[in-house]
Amino acid sequence: MSASSLANFKVAFYKRPWFLITIAIVVVVAVSVITDLPNHISRSQDLTAQNDTIGQINADIDPCVYSIKESFSFYNMSLAGKLTPSDRSQVPGLLVGDQTACSFASGAVYDLTNNIEVIDTRAGKHIDQMLSVIVSWVTSDALAAIEDIQNLFQNPGKLSLIDNLTKQEAQLSKDRAAAFHDLTEASRIVGKLKNPILPKLPHLTGT
Repeated sequence: MSASSLANFKVAFYKRPWFLITIAIVVVVAVSVITDLPNHISRSQDLTAQNDTIGQINADIDPCVYSIKESFSFYNMSLAGKLTPSDRSQVPGLLVGDQTACSFASGAVYDLTNNIEVIDTRAGKHIDQMLSVIVSWVTSDALAAIEDIQNLFQNPGKLSLIDNLTKQEAQLSKDRAAAFHDLTEASRIVGKLKNPILPKLPHLTGT
């Protein structure tokens, strides 16, 4: 093979589609790996960023936190005989509002699940995990508990509903503990972070 033929072969080789596709894949994978690495920012910047994120989370979950506390209060007051007939007539409508506040029909919940971006640092990975747990606390645990309370106002003493409410009460507590564990792990890295406003809910009478 002449020198000119060899040169032509090399040019043709580098132009072959399979070679170009392979190079493209390697580049994409490399970029993906690089962008997936934790961001390198100072500890103080990281602390500020994570606290800002927790502030956003707290603002978004505040309506649901109020609602689950209100629902628990209605339930306990009802069993204690502390609701007047007038109170009881208003409770169903208030519980509908409480249910909405913890559902995807709520603008705050939509923002919580779509518009919060956690800075991807070592601490941020724990805060991102905390966010996932809090989303479950709101849209699964709290929502289901409120729905059980709604149904119990319509079907007082129904054992299957009480059993399910007992499970949701336990799950609320479990997920709250998991969220604070993630917060503690993040705090070990960047310093003291503000707390999410997940409440320690009162025990429900009869569960």
